[in-house]
Amino acid sequence: MRNFRTDATFASELTPFAAEFLDQRNDAPLDLEVGCGVGWHPIRYARDHADRKLIAIEKTTEKFEKFSGRLSRHCEKGENFRSLLPVHADAVSWVTRHVGDQTLSRVFILYPNPSKKNPAGRWLRMPFFGELLKKLKPGGEVILRTNIESYVSEAARYARNVWKLELTCLRSFKSTDVSAGEEWSHFERKYLERGETCYELVAKMAPSQGHAGAL
Repeated sequence: MRNFRTDATFASELTPFAAEFLDQRNDAPLDLEVGCGVGWHPIRYARDHADRKLIAIEKTTEKFEKFSGRLSRHCEKGENFRSLLPVHADAVSWVTRHVGDQTLSRVFILYPNPSKKNPAGRWLRMPFFGELLKKLKPGGEVILRTNIESYVSEAARYARNVWKLELTCLRSFKSTDVSAGEEWSHFERKYLERGETCYELVAKMAPSQGHAGAL
C-alpha cells in the first residue's frame, strides 16, 4: 500500500485523504508549492520537514506522472510521505476552491515560466496572487526562485509596492554557494551546472497584515 495519496485532476470534491490533510485542526504548518514539476523539491522538502505538511500542485500531465512515479519509487524503499499531498490540477482553480483563508505558512514558486510574451501571466502580476495572499497566514512567506534577474527584480517591486510585503531575502547564488545534491529542483541543478546565476526572493506578510494590496 502506498503511504501517500494524490488528488484527482480538477477535482470538484476533495478525496477523503485530501480533506483530512487540509483540516486545520491538525497543528502541523501547511505549505504550498505551485507548479512543482516532476517533484524534486516536494519530495525532498517533505522528507526533511516531516513536522510540516506540503501541498504540491502540478498541472501538466507528463510532469505530474513523473512526480507520481518518483514518489512511488521512494515509497517502495520504505519512506513515508503522509505529510505530502500531490495534486494534479490547475493551481488557480484548486487553491481558490479548496484552500482556506489564512491557512498557509509558506508558498513556494520555483523557477516559473517567465511568460515573456505575456507579462501579465507572471505570478506576482496575476490577480490570482492577491487570492493566494488571502490563503497565507499573517507572518507567512512567499519563496520565489528563478534564474532570470529581471524576473526577480520585477517580482521584488510588485511584492513591495503592490502587495505591500516585507522582503526578508533578495539574493543571488551560484554553484559554489550550493552543496552538491542540495539543489532545490532539476531546473536549479541545470542552471547552476551551466554556470548561471540563480536568484531567491522571500517576501513576508506582516503579522497583522492579513490580505495585502490589490491590483
